[in-house]
Amino acid sequence: METQNNLHIPDELLARLQTKAQSEGRTVDEIAEETLRIGLEDRLWQELLTYGLDRGRASGYTEDDVSRVVRENRDRHR
Repeated sequence: METQNNLHIPDELLARLQTKAQSEGRTVDEIAEETLRIGLEDRLWQELLTYGLDRGRASGYTEDDVSRVVRENRDRHR
């Protein structure tokens, strides 16, 4: 089920949405929805990457340690 919502966006951005929608033969709503979906997915990936970088730094290991640590871990679990 879809809910009617109102978003306030700058005129310049609306003009860009309208131009894009017209060039693709789609509605402004379709372009806006797709763009929001992609943007939110990208934010989730960025949060995951930031989390991974933070955890990596906190571990005390360096990038040079990765191959050795992976190899040792695999050896322990065989």
